[in-house]
Order: sequence, then C-alpha cells, then structure tokens
Amino acid sequence: MSDSNPSASFRLAPRHWLALAVSVLPLVLYAVFSLREGDLPLYFRTARAFLDGATPNRDFRFEYPPYALLWFVPAAWAGGDLRGFILAFGLQLTLFDAFIKWLLLSEGVRRWGTSWRAWAPLAAYFVVSWIQSVHYLKRYDAIPAALALAAVVALMRRREGWAGVALAVGTVTKLYPVVLVPLALAVCWRRGAKPTRALLMGLAAGVLPLVPLSLVWPWWQFASFHVERGLQVEAFTAGLLWAAHQLGFAQVEWVLAPASYELHGATAARVLAITRQLWVAGSLLAAALSVRAAWRRPPVHIEDLARLALVPLVAFVILNPVLSPQYLIWLTGAAALALLSGRVGPSVVLLVAAAITRGLFIGGSFKGFLPLATLLLLVRNAMVLYAGLVWARETWRWGSSGISEHPEAKDAPAPTPQS
Repeated sequence: MSDSNPSASFRLAPRHWLALAVSVLPLVLYAVFSLREGDLPLYFRTARAFLDGATPNRDFRFEYPPYALLWFVPAAWAGGDLRGFILAFGLQLTLFDAFIKWLLLSEGVRRWGTSWRAWAPLAAYFVVSWIQSVHYLKRYDAIPAALALAAVVALMRRREGWAGVALAVGTVTKLYPVVLVPLALAVCWRRGAKPTRALLMGLAAGVLPLVPLSLVWPWWQFASFHVERGLQVEAFTAGLLWAAHQLGFAQVEWVLAPASYELHGATAARVLAITRQLWVAGSLLAAALSVRAAWRRPPVHIEDLARLALVPLVAFVILNPVLSPQYLIWLTGAAALALLSGRVGPSVVLLVAAAITRGLFIGGSFKGFLPLATLLLLVRNAMVLYAGLVWARETWRWGSSGISEHPEAKDAPAPTPQS
C-alpha cells in the first residue's frame, strides 16, 4: 500500500478532542435511552438466526449485501435479547459516528490549521446527524457512510491501498460506494502504476472473503430482493406522482410493501420503469463526469475530491426508485468536507435537505403523505437535485479548466502543528 504524503504535519489539540467528545455524547445518550426500534429488530432476528446455525438466503431471506450481517452479529452476540441488541448496536453506531467526525475534524485542521473554517465540517455534520438521529441510529447506514468517507480521505492522503479496502468493504456492506470506484481508479491512474496497483490490491483484498463465503452462502441472492422492489414513496419521481395524485391528475395506490411504502398501480408501474432507466443512465453519466474531471485535472485539496465524489453519489440517491430517509446519510460527510473552501451553497442546501427529512413523518399519515408532507418531500428532493446539478456543473468546469487551482477556492494557510 502506498505511503502517506500529507500536506502538513498536524496534531489535534485538547480542545479538538473535547469538541469531538461533546459532538458524540448526545448520540450516545440517544442510543442508550431511546425506545424507538426502527429496523433493529430485523437486524437482530437475522443475526440471531445466523448465530443459531441458519444459512442466509437458504434458511431465511437476507435482503442486504453479505458484509452487513457481519456488522449485526457482534451486537446480537453481546446483547443477548432484542433490548440488549438495540443498546449494543446503537453504541456500535456511535463509534462509527465518532470516526466520521474525527475524519472531518482532522481534515479541517489539516487544511486550515487554527482558522475557524477548520471546524466547519464537524459543526455541520454534528447538527445534521443529531437531527437525523431517529434513523441515523436506527439503521446501519452510518457504517458504509464511514467507510466511503474513509476511502475519500485515504485516497487524498495517498493511501491508495486502504482506500481500496474501504471501498470494497463498504460496497459489500451497502452497495452504493461502488459508484466511487471509477473515480478512485481515475485518480490513481493519473498518479502512476504503483498507486493504481495499490488501489486494485486493496479492492481485491476487500472482496476476497466472498470467494470462500460463496461455498456455503448464496450471498448474491440479496440482489433479487431489490430488483423486485417498487417505487418507494420518497423517491423523486414518486413524490411528483403522489402530488399529481392529490391534484387529481393520476391514480395510484399507497401500499405497505415488504420493505417500505410504495406507490402501486398502472401509472406507478410505468413511472417505475422510466425511473429505473434514468437511475442507471444518470448514475453512469455522473460517474463518467467525475472520472473526466479527475483525469484532466487531479484534485488538489480534500474538498475538491469530495465534490467530485458527490456527483455520482447524489445521482445514485436522487434518481433512485428507492429513497429511504437514511440514504441522505451517504451524502452528508462529503458535503461537510466541501465546506472547507469554494462555494458553500450546495453543501448547505444538501445538509438542510438531510435535516428536514425528519419532518416527513411528523404528524403524517402512513396511509399517504398529507399535502403539507408532500410539499416538504418535493422541496427536499428538489434541494438534493439542485445541489447535485451545481456540483455536476462545477465538475464539468473543473475538468475543462487548465489551471491547477479550483477557480473559487481560497488558498488555505499551511496548518501549524497543534500541541
């Protein structure tokens, strides 16, 4: 694996560690005292069945990529019963939350030293993660989000091998980090054969356990579950369709499906088919756009790489026929890093969109979004789409420019070592 080549040496000062602890404490308290269960009973049942000797996708259906189960098992073993699992898994998620915040604070100090702007990523992420706690600590998405963010940071620090491992493990945990693999390959290819080889070796090491696992567990069958899913009610096109239904322009049904609420009916089926095509085409186009930019003009700072990563990530989320509330967790870490220089508007818009997602289910009806909730959904989705389009335009200009510095980035002072 490649050696690290940081731009400057630094150490987090006591005040940084104190701020980090304070930022994690509210979530620790929420994990300990919250009675909400979310998806945690499902995680517990699958992990308990696995510990009792059952084989996933043979003896019981497992809807997630295979590494997800490995994150469930320790909490099920340590917790014993469901309540113990909820506590243990919630505390496990707070460790990943602390890791994400440590990365954000470390990169801020590395980039800006003692300047106030070094605190921006941590502060923004702290606020948004706390507002999202109702699903942030009741789903497992913080785990792949931490792995994807770690891959971006490792790639920028020229630890290409570790970036490959993080991307591979994140992909086999939640799938979506795979959209960052082409960008990582483009960055490493520009650096030369050794970094590219290190990235490929890391990717191979991360997926290697799937080979022996295939002999005893048909893990690939998880994909069939997702192929069968319908148009989830929070998706971009679903929101437009539900609004049309409320205005009397379309007829659809609000149905509780096995994994989420979906829109059903002939019109919904047609919209679902179109959405799937847009999702695939848009995600591929966004990945190609970030690859083009990275190839023509390699990122200079961590926030440059974060913006390049956000282009395929946002496309994968906002064009998806399924847009569960926790999906925005996938975006908030990179959006927080993008606050370090240049235009902060898109990051602020996306972070606000993630925060207001909680409002969709406050006082709403699970027989269908009421008009006010529908309006909030449309606004939330429009905000995510807007941020993605702005980053896509910036990425196109980045790749088209011949200068070596981001046109809107300020020169940051070299960080001074912290004691």
